[in-house]
Amino acid sequence: MGCRAWFDQGLYMTIYALVDCNNFYASCERVFNPKLEGRPVVILSSNDGCAIARSNEAKECGVKMAQPLYQFTDIVKKHDVQVLSGNFHLYTDMSNRVMQVLADMAPETQPYSIDECFLDITGIPDDLDEYCLKVQTKVRQWMVVRTGRRQISMAPYLINR
Repeated sequence: MGCRAWFDQGLYMTIYALVDCNNFYASCERVFNPKLEGRPVVILSSNDGCAIARSNEAKECGVKMAQPLYQFTDIVKKHDVQVLSGNFHLYTDMSNRVMQVLADMAPETQPYSIDECFLDITGIPDDLDEYCLKVQTKVRQWMVVRTGRRQISMAPYLINR
């Protein structure tokens, strides 16, 4: 019996999608500086003391989360890592845009963090994989933040309660 048939009979569980924008800060920076695409990017804390966000490329180079900048200066030089001060106004604005797009796509949303949100998708008539692709596409159109299951950001996962 398909998902829709269960729902029509009143036999359903609440279904949530978790939208998680991976490498969110680096993705936001890349929107406004395309030269960062494909390069290792590290975003530093408010006082430029330690890494608070890393692109996949920076992770592959060996930069650790919360690692002080002075501990990875050799990695920066060796791999031409782009080190940026955090632009928290930008990240907040981009997050608000993402959350608005998600609110337009689901009956109920619950933001979890600056780059994560739960969507109540119980009763969504679409195939759930199809629905997730629609969410990715709409976010891509409205945000310019690249999305995809194997790319930089926006990987929706289905979870049940």
